[in-house]
Amino acid sequence: MEQKLDMKISDLEDDVVVTVNFGSFSLAVVKHDGKIHVLDGKCTHEGGPLGEGYIDNGELICPLHSGAYNIDTGAANENTPWVTDIKAYRSRVDATTGDVYVEV
Repeated sequence: MEQKLDMKISDLEDDVVVTVNFGSFSLAVVKHDGKIHVLDGKCTHEGGPLGEGYIDNGELICPLHSGAYNIDTGAANENTPWVTDIKAYRSRVDATTGDVYVEV
């Protein structure tokens, strides 16, 4: 089911990751190369807040222990074997309003 997030694409700076609380869980949201990416907000290693991470070469890096996730797929980088894949959510931006939607 698609849900509207409480944000617009214009609220996001390129490659700045933000946390969006969504029900009982958090999401990490980032605009990279003009596209919105939405991933689980918690690292699989020690529950680090991925919304406080950063983007490096198309990967979301956990701020605690540098676990790396592909922002398109949520796949864990093989060079950071202490983390496992996270969920990457389908998202879209309404071209008229700039509202951000995520499929959960």
